[in-house]
Amino acid sequence: MTTRVEKILVCIEPSTQVGIEIGALANPIVTREMGTVRYVDHETTEGLRTKYAHDQGVDINKIVDVDYVWGSQSLAELVGDEALFDYVVASHVIEHVPDFIGWLKEIRAILKPDGILSLVIPDKQYCFDYYRQLTKPADVVEAYLRGARKPSPRQIYDFLSSAVSWKGAIAWKGEISENELVQIHSEAEAWETAKRVFVDDTYHDVHCWVFTPYSLFELFRTLIKLELFDFKIAKFYKTDGCEFYVSLQALSFSSLKNWQHIQLESLPVLKPDQLGHSNLRFELGREREEKLLTQAKLQKTQAELERLQSQIKQFNAQLEQKRSLTRKLRSQVQNIKIRLKDSQAEIDAMKASKFWKLRTQWFKLKKLLSSGSTS
Repeated sequence: MTTRVEKILVCIEPSTQVGIEIGALANPIVTREMGTVRYVDHETTEGLRTKYAHDQGVDINKIVDVDYVWGSQSLAELVGDEALFDYVVASHVIEHVPDFIGWLKEIRAILKPDGILSLVIPDKQYCFDYYRQLTKPADVVEAYLRGARKPSPRQIYDFLSSAVSWKGAIAWKGEISENELVQIHSEAEAWETAKRVFVDDTYHDVHCWVFTPYSLFELFRTLIKLELFDFKIAKFYKTDGCEFYVSLQALSFSSLKNWQHIQLESLPVLKPDQLGHSNLRFELGREREEKLLTQAKLQKTQAELERLQSQIKQFNAQLEQKRSLTRKLRSQVQNIKIRLKDSQAEIDAMKASKFWKLRTQWFKLKKLLSSGSTS
């Protein structure tokens, strides 16, 4: 079984050749013990150690001594008289470069004829780029014409707003369930970062480009037709884990006839991608937004429920007060009725008594005597 390093170095002989490795950091493919190699990165050695001081995934003591810091200068200007080189190794680098076409041309400028550019490239189907749109020819053409040296705000926003993880991992092997993918950054975070980078005009490292093996070779096909591609495919290994491997061989067009035919013939024949999600809107952000809206609605409903429950308690208390008052009034009415009944009974008893009858006769006699005296 071919190892990862063997795939990367399949067209390279480090022991007898002089080459460059870009972005080796703490895990170079080609060590100085293997042969003469120059290390190129976007920062000095000390700068890289400072940058990755708190990154548990990087042993800063193993970071290689950087020979060339590649920034605003072209690679040819950077290496000067040391060019030309036999090979360049770049593992998980090409997806980061702001100017895809320009970067390849700068590599070609420091390679000998037939020199090798060995690339290790993440396959979007097996990493955090899963939901991102594949890079189109128009994207790289625009960056080349602009001479881009930094990722654009659009690329930064797209990268951050679309990045996902699977069970905590940002890369995986084999097929996974989309339901298990989790958005890493919110759209608000992506917006704030893109805005800050735009205002401050700073460099923010992201995946500028997104590929599958098929999409990359289709992009190369277009660039060949536009005469913007200076290589042919020397070797290709299909995706293993989250990455695939491509070795490009530098061409000298002045000594070649039918060079486009040679380039096109070198392209591997692959089946078109079957990406059911590639043309769909990225839904994780929407799901997250809907979840937040649902939570807000639930909170509002809960608050309304608590308010209504409080009102019900108040109404129940008032109702109980009224019921208590009603019971009290009914009791008072009942007492009055009893007292009235008792009083009536007393009156009836008095009327039936001998005293009452004598008193009545006495009043009649008195009235009679009074009338006789008057006459």
